[in-house]
Amino acid sequence: MEMWVVNRDQCVYTSCYCEENIWKLCECWKQNNPNHLNSLYAVFISNKRRQIPIWEQKSASNSEHLAIWDYHVILVDKSSSPSVIYDFDSTLPFPVSATNYIQLAIHDEINIVHRYHRMFRVIPAQEYLDVFASDRSHMLKEDKITYIASPPSYPPICNQKSTNNINEFIDMESKNGPGIVMNLTDFRRFLGI
Repeated sequence: MEMWVVNRDQCVYTSCYCEENIWKLCECWKQNNPNHLNSLYAVFISNKRRQIPIWEQKSASNSEHLAIWDYHVILVDKSSSPSVIYDFDSTLPFPVSATNYIQLAIHDEINIVHRYHRMFRVIPAQEYLDVFASDRSHMLKEDKITYIASPPSYPPICNQKSTNNINEFIDMESKNGPGIVMNLTDFRRFLGI
């Protein structure tokens, strides 16, 4: 069987919906190369304050392309060494080596104020496809009608057990959330760098 290659231009993408973009990328992998799914991991990045710095982000208007997100979601492919990372919102290549992503987009936390340190919830891709659900209510303005950013054109992602469990993925202190929560040191170890 020929190896399926991800082409960014063929992927489903909606700005400000990184969790759904990565879910759709996992779905695409499953449809085109299901055996490869075992090497893929969705990774939610956040912290207790829901204020995380990530560099090399397209939406940032500063020279370092620094964005402060409440959370962000990327995809890790561990089939190669070092691992590679897919981040739709990054100015870096798609995919980019984990080494370069950590160095350029995450940065070492030695010079980052502790309240901005990131945690990483690592979820196997199949589990992410099976469990994740979002009714997109977290993207509504205070009026509960208008979206902060236009939602994707396809229906919200849900499953048999839930229509909205996104906070279980974002909340890094939740013991009930899927996957494993890691600090940056453990995440680097997971990536093999």
